[in-house]
Amino acid sequence: MRERSSLALRASDVTPVRVLLCDRSELSRAGLQSVLGVLADIDVVGVAGDAMQGLALAAAVRPDVVLVDVNLPGTDGTEMARRIGASAGAEAGEVQCPRVILMAQEIDASVVRAARAGVAGILLKDREAKEFRRAIRIVMEGEGYLDPRVARYLLDHLSGRSSAGGGGAADVLTVREREVLGLVADGLSNLEIAARLFIGEPTVKYHVSQLLRKLELRDRLQAAAFAYRHGLAGAGRRGQ
Repeated sequence: MRERSSLALRASDVTPVRVLLCDRSELSRAGLQSVLGVLADIDVVGVAGDAMQGLALAAAVRPDVVLVDVNLPGTDGTEMARRIGASAGAEAGEVQCPRVILMAQEIDASVVRAARAGVAGILLKDREAKEFRRAIRIVMEGEGYLDPRVARYLLDHLSGRSSAGGGGAADVLTVREREVLGLVADGLSNLEIAARLFIGEPTVKYHVSQLLRKLELRDRLQAAAFAYRHGLAGAGRRGQ
């Protein structure tokens, strides 16, 4: 009861986020529904066991967020995310494209592909309900979410492919932009970065937009992948 009361918000406090859940395992789907069911600010509007069913439901129920198993049968979660974006984009702005969070049972090469695919977030399935809420709320604010354990894997997997000094393309960034980029790679939201660096949230948003423009990156997850490749992850912490 204590856990439920700490997670459940009154319905009047916030508009529930409409979530579509797509997972290959019936047992996993049931477990995730149970986890999300304790969150009064999350409304599961559909459940699917494969990509075709998930795509059909996404078109029918218009969710805000789609939680997708990265290893869906047939069409994997990364490809499903691409199709959701392409489908929404074809409607010429009539509806907002759902934000896709890919879920992984374990950390392997699939999360590297997902990080490069432009999804809104990557989350491990064994996380507690409060972390699911945090991920969903972060992507609803237009930011990217990266599970801290996934961030560590990407750091270990990718950072050795270039110099630890983060030279080359990263030289166009200011010192503050490098700090912000490092904290983005750590999975922090704009509000959390603002608190860490003792600056305003609008200033953080400005730095994020500038570094994305300078590095010709699409979103925060691509920025995180760039940081791992160039040894810039954690730069914000090192500057403290």
